Amino acid sequence: MHPRVIHSLPKADTSNDGDEQSGKDTAPPPLKQAILSTPAITQRRLNSLVFDFIVNEVQPFSTVENTSFRKMVEGLSGGRSPVCRKTLMTHIEKTFPKMKEAITEILLHTQNVCTTADIWTAHHRSFIGITCHWIESDTLDRKSAALACERIRGHHTYDVIAAKISQVHAEFQIQGKVSATVTDNGSNFVKAFNEYGDSETEDGLEDTDDVQFDDVTTVLEEQEHEELNFFLPPHHRCAAHTLNLIATTDLDKAASQQGVSKKIYRSAKAKCAAIWNKAHRSSGASDVIEEIAQMRCVVPSVTRWSSEYHAIEKLMNLPESQLNEICEQLKVAKLHPQETVFLREYAAILKPLAYSVNLLQGEKNCYFGYVIPTLLSLKAKLSEKLTQVQFSTHILLAIIKAIDTRFAAVLASHEARMAASTIPKFRLWWLADDERESMRRTMVQEARLLNTEPSNDSSTTGHTSVGNEPEDDDDDSFFSFQSTQVTCSTAEDEVQRYLQDSDKTLTSLKGYPLIRALFLKYNTTLPSSAPVECLFSHGGLVFTPHRNRMTDKHFEEVLLLRYNRLYWTVD
Repeated sequence: MHPRVIHSLPKADTSNDGDEQSGKDTAPPPLKQAILSTPAITQRRLNSLVFDFIVNEVQPFSTVENTSFRKMVEGLSGGRSPVCRKTLMTHIEKTFPKMKEAITEILLHTQNVCTTADIWTAHHRSFIGITCHWIESDTLDRKSAALACERIRGHHTYDVIAAKISQVHAEFQIQGKVSATVTDNGSNFVKAFNEYGDSETEDGLEDTDDVQFDDVTTVLEEQEHEELNFFLPPHHRCAAHTLNLIATTDLDKAASQQGVSKKIYRSAKAKCAAIWNKAHRSSGASDVIEEIAQMRCVVPSVTRWSSEYHAIEKLMNLPESQLNEICEQLKVAKLHPQETVFLREYAAILKPLAYSVNLLQGEKNCYFGYVIPTLLSLKAKLSEKLTQVQFSTHILLAIIKAIDTRFAAVLASHEARMAASTIPKFRLWWLADDERESMRRTMVQEARLLNTEPSNDSSTTGHTSVGNEPEDDDDDSFFSFQSTQVTCSTAEDEVQRYLQDSDKTLTSLKGYPLIRALFLKYNTTLPSSAPVECLFSHGGLVFTPHRNRMTDKHFEEVLLLRYNRLYWTVD
């Protein structure tokens, strides 16, 4: 048996110079744990963070008085206390006007803007929301700001709407800069712009060449008793909302006209609605669907056709066996094979329509120039499906006809055609061959007008006082016979080069200053009023049943501060 050898490690020499080695072993000193020191937070910084949290995360004002919240903040800040509710409200009231001033300053240096407007009602209170949108001339990035979400009392009549919109435009000094105000198809909005807006609207009055003379005294007397007139910008109806009307009103009317199709259409949608109602009212029913189909059941919104379409599409993507099992488990009527065929056909043929609605609701990367190419592509794709359907031929024809009818003014609009032509993605490719030359000449003419606009620079403008002889420089400027020819050549050349360019990105416009200016002029307008609806979705978070006692003033301040978070900081 081998003896066990124990090897010992040499001891570390812990003796100091001049000291004798101790008889006892000295253990090495324990390692000290590194202490992470956090920089001290100032009270001002703490107040700013709490303010951001309350406003941007849509928290109740009472949160700052919550004991647990205060303990957490004090523990994280090294004993500093968060602001009280009264101080928080003071910060909001001070920050709100500064935010408005910042937005007004930006809009003062912006040439073209577009606004959207809508009315929202919740908890027996109504508010009119107005948002503003523009394109930065350097980067061509879309920018947005919320201008108002004011309380409306009483009836939402056209004159009340006109007064509010005119007031907000004047408050932010954008009266002469608004290319158009986009709203839904509500009759009160349409009448407001017909009465107080540009006469060249979709429902405008016809021009007349008759000259009428009125007695000046009579006119002045009438004006003394006449209410203040409001002058509104041109009005555009929301393209997405119009398509939504086509997909609901016009489609439902067409599907309900024929006997067999009418029965299948109504019974199939009723059975789908029964499934959605079960899933909406009972979590157990929703769990059944998720267990069988391995998916969440989509319950459509009542006012959104696209959400209903996607809900039908999701059901129709299920195998027939799973669909029947869901109906059996939920104890609702099963879909007949003909109804299933109809719904699958419905989902297939209307997919381009649902895509178009979602496309035109965009904000950052969608412009007014998208409207006509989208409508033309939609009509072409719907026409292609006419030979592929069994039950829905009359539905497709009705939708195509409704597009031509409801969008007749837009399809013939000079502004919409110019907007599409100045987007590199489309240029003139969306036009028929025999129409391209005419549109090219129109673009050249518009470019010439831009290139011959007089300069606002006082140093290059000859100011001649009354009774004085014009200076020689003024003579040279007046007797200029070559500038028009040069301008025409420049515009013609730039338009031709732009149309021959294959680059489809907006960055390509850097090489075409005249086309870029036309793009900014005609594409500032949005195709839909979706942004103001987004503003109201923020309002739904703020204006909850637990916080509906908030005053109208505080509600607007918090809502706009949250939407315009890029335009303010807390002092």
